[in-house]
Formats: sequence, C-alpha cells, structure tokens
Amino acid sequence: MRTDGKNLKEIKYCKNICLYISIILLNSFFTHLNAQRLSRDLNVDILINQAGYVPTASKICLLPDSPEREFRVIETNTGKASFAGIMQATAGDMGNFAKGDFSGLNTPGTYYILADTFRSYPFEISASIYDPAKSLIVHYFSKQRCGASTSGYLTPCHIDDGIRMDNGKHQQVSGGWHDASDLRKWVGATIYGMIGLSRAYADGRPDRDLRNRIIDELQWGNRYFLAMQEPEGYIMSYIGGDVQKHSDSNRWTDNLPGTSEGTLQMAKPNAGQSRNDMLIWGNQDDRIIRTDPLDLTGQFNFVIAEARMAQIMRKSDRAYAGKCRDAARKCFDWCIQQNDSSRTGVISFSIQAAIELYRATGDKTFRRYAVRQVNNLKNLQSKKQSEKPFGFFTETSAGEPHKNIWNGSMELISVCEMIHTFPKHNDTDAWKEMIRDFCQGYIEPISKRNAFGIVPFGLFADSDPGGNRKIGRYWYRYFMAPNPEWWVGINANLASSGVGLFMASEILNDPPLKALAQRQLDWILGNNPFNSSTLIGIGHNHPKHFPGSTFQPQTPVIEGAVMNGLGGDELDEPVIGDGNWQISEYWTPMVAYTLWLLAEMSSS
Repeated sequence: MRTDGKNLKEIKYCKNICLYISIILLNSFFTHLNAQRLSRDLNVDILINQAGYVPTASKICLLPDSPEREFRVIETNTGKASFAGIMQATAGDMGNFAKGDFSGLNTPGTYYILADTFRSYPFEISASIYDPAKSLIVHYFSKQRCGASTSGYLTPCHIDDGIRMDNGKHQQVSGGWHDASDLRKWVGATIYGMIGLSRAYADGRPDRDLRNRIIDELQWGNRYFLAMQEPEGYIMSYIGGDVQKHSDSNRWTDNLPGTSEGTLQMAKPNAGQSRNDMLIWGNQDDRIIRTDPLDLTGQFNFVIAEARMAQIMRKSDRAYAGKCRDAARKCFDWCIQQNDSSRTGVISFSIQAAIELYRATGDKTFRRYAVRQVNNLKNLQSKKQSEKPFGFFTETSAGEPHKNIWNGSMELISVCEMIHTFPKHNDTDAWKEMIRDFCQGYIEPISKRNAFGIVPFGLFADSDPGGNRKIGRYWYRYFMAPNPEWWVGINANLASSGVGLFMASEILNDPPLKALAQRQLDWILGNNPFNSSTLIGIGHNHPKHFPGSTFQPQTPVIEGAVMNGLGGDELDEPVIGDGNWQISEYWTPMVAYTLWLLAEMSSS
C-alpha cells in the first residue's frame, strides 16, 4: 500500500494521541491502585475500648473475621512495641473474631494495636483515664437542665411548669433535667440521674472542682423531685409527658405561669368518655403535671436518691440534709403501706432504699426490713442444679425469668450492698451464695458465648423470642426483640450489670468477674461490631444522633450523652440503626448507669 506525506503525518498524529491517552489511563490506574492500597493500610479494624483502660484492668482487643495472628501494642511516641501476643481465633454468638489479651501491659502511656496491616484507634492507659468521661457526663446533665439555669442548652425554659391534672391549679415544679432527646421530665427515668451522680461523687476519685459540680447538679435536679412529692409521701409521675395523646405536653412554653385557677377546662362528656378524656387545653401553654403516683420502683428510687442526698449534705448543710431525709422516710412509709413489693424488681429497689435510709438515720428498723426483703428475693432465685443456667431470678413465684432493660442486675447490686453494709450479719454466707449462683450459674455461662463478653438481656422459658439462642431449657437474647411498640438499646443493661459484677468480684475475690465488668464498659465505648462509641465526646463512629421529632428547636448533640445503645434485629444480631430513637436517643438511665460504672472502674 502506498501512502503520501499527508497520510504519514496523520498516522503519526494518531499514534501520538493514542500514546498520550494510554499514558493518562495508566497514570490514573496506578494512582487509583495506590489510593486503594493506602486506604486499605489505614483501615482501623481492631476493636478496643476507645477511651482506654486503668493500668490493672483486663484488656481485650478483637479483629472481626480473622484467623489466629500475631499482634503488637505500639507506644505512639516512640513507635516501639510495648507488648506482643497472639490473637486467638474465637467463634460464637455474633460472629467469628481473633481475640488478643494485653492485660499484662500496665505501664501508663498512649498506644495503638497493630496486627499485619490492621490497627486500632489510639488509646490511653492511665489511673485517671475515665475522669474526662465522667466530667463530660456531668456536663451533659448541666446542658439538660430545665428551668432558669445558667447552663441549659436553651435556658430559661419551662419556668411556668406546671398545671395539676387533678384540679387544674398551678404548682411550681420547675427545675430538674429534660429526659432523653425531648422536653419531658419523667420522674421514673430522670430520678436515675440522682443515683448516678451521687455514686460518682462517692467514688473518692473526683477532684474538688468535679465534686462541686456534682453537688450543684444534684441540688438542681432535686428541686424538681422534692416539688413532685405529695403530702401523703408519694411522688407524682411526671410533667411534659403524654396526657391525652403522644407528646401532647412535650413542647416549649412561653415561661409565663398561668393563674391559680389553672389552664385546664372540662369538656361535656360523650358516652364512654373518662374524666381524663374530657380534659381540653385552655388559653395558656403551661404543661400538665400527671398527679397520680409513680410506680413503686420509681418511689423506692426517690427514697434512695433523697437518703443519699441526706448523707452527702449532712456536714455542709444540715437543714437541707434533714429535709431530704424526711422526704425519704415519708415516701418509704407510703410505699410500705401499698403492700405490693412481692415482685423481683420492686424487691431489689426496696432493699436499696432501706439500706440508704439505714445509712442516713442509723434506724435498725430499716436494717430489719432489708434483711426480710433479701430473704424474699432469695425465694425468687432459681435453685442450683447440675445444668446451667441457674441462679437467675424469676419475676414472681410463677417462674418466668425476670428481665429489665434498664437495670437488669439490680438484684445483684442490692445483695452486694447488703454485704457491704452489714458484713457481720449471720446471713452473709447465704447472701454470698446468692451472688455466686447468679454470676457463675447465669451471667458467666452466657457471656462466654460471645467474643465481646456482654451479658444477656434475659431468659425466655416458653418459646424462642428470635435468634434460636438456647442454653439448657431456656432461650436467651442479648437485645430486646424489635417491635413497633417499644424497644431500646442495651447500654443501661450492660452498665448496671457491670456495676453488679464489679461489686461481686470484690466480695467473692473473683478477678474474672471484674474482667467481665470491664467487658460491659468496653462495648459501650467502642469494642462492639460497629467500632462505635455510644458516649458522645469520647471515641469514634458514634451512631447518628436522634434530636427529637415533635418540637423546634430540637435537642442538640450534647457531649457526655450516653445513647440508648446498640440494638438487635429479629435474629438477635446487632444493629446500629439510622438515627432511630431506640438506639440513638439520650435516656437518663443509660447515662446514669454508665457514670456509675465509670466510677466503679476508676477505683480498681
């Protein structure tokens, strides 16, 4: 084939263009390849407690879907390995992991874990490692203040709280804290704030500034609780909650109290309507006080809170301490008159209430009552047998296992507190046996079935609740089964169980129980399948925030908040959700128990 000069130039031009394009494509390919390699090398896949550990703590790291491999703990300042070990392949509930134990590293410092190309987030080992988290949680309470505070995130608010539901008259119940990511002040939920804060105050580690902040927060919260106590001694249920329909009192107000005649009117009843159905709003926007008594668990929690306040304040403000002590005794007397403390949950809190009143008053009446209630609790504990599980508590004598997502191990805490308070009592050995059976017959066997060491939500006797997880003749779940009506994440259950396990470890001189308590905190602070800390301001990969849904402006992101916690699907596998309230809302019990657990672990 013959070609002229023009054709040759065109062919050369086309070759140059093709070469240029090829160079661009190759450069793009290698750039992309390098970016992929760089990204892969920096994947932070090793799971740890993202806050860190006290020096003597049990320390576990996990790598998902991994065989056995070597790992090193690297000191960040020097880049040198301070510890080396083998991650053992572990199979169980919630998946397969390689597990490394670096509990032998006690030297304070900042570290990260490296295994091949996998690494962890940096973490610290320090005796004061949890002090920043505790300080942030106290900060959370200050931001959630309701009333004319100097720190609430939209202060002043709700200084016109509220209007009594029973007679329509105004009663001043301002103060306290908003519960969760809304504006409600459920007494049954927010009273846990008093428990958690008072426990953090008593752990002996906080510096003077933090102790003063805790005292200030306790007094702010308590102005609301004291105002909600009726002359008969019981505590009313709430303000800002649901009166006639969902969230109808969960709103901002104009801060202008209504008249003494109130803002509620009575509508003409239709057939079948109750008195509550006939309530309609008046011209004011004041929120409604639900005046009926709170449930007995909440009543006893009020007694615990006031008795603890009496103890904390008796040296610095005797008059205030006396007021709290009298409020506790009056409520306790009302509770006893109800003659309805035969259920496991109520018994557990009644024991705590009697213990705290004994500590506050020295009255042996409360000691005798606590002893009787522990014996009643023992009668509801499943008997020791060759097959596990055993040692768990049943709800009533009917035999259904007791479970409560807010305080799953309050029975354990209560019996431990009996031994702390009355160490020379004749029944101490029997109480220790109760603790041993609960931990070794129920909690430990199930917690060993998952690589994270978390405790179960509860046992189910009649049928599989989902997940087909079974031990002995019982099914179990780690998470509440999701349903359209109500379920929440597991942080309060884990934290309260962690508190009980820590106490039990000291009473029984059983270090593995303290290690198990650490596992519950580890999950909350990031050692979970999503590498997600659920304490805002500490760690990484927090679940998407739930800000509330029925009012504007909505609840902001608040550092120190503890979310409800990770949830589970129908098969009891963990889920992180997408900003749903069940997982990502801030609820006071979750915040309070996490603060309490941090205080306990700080003292180890």
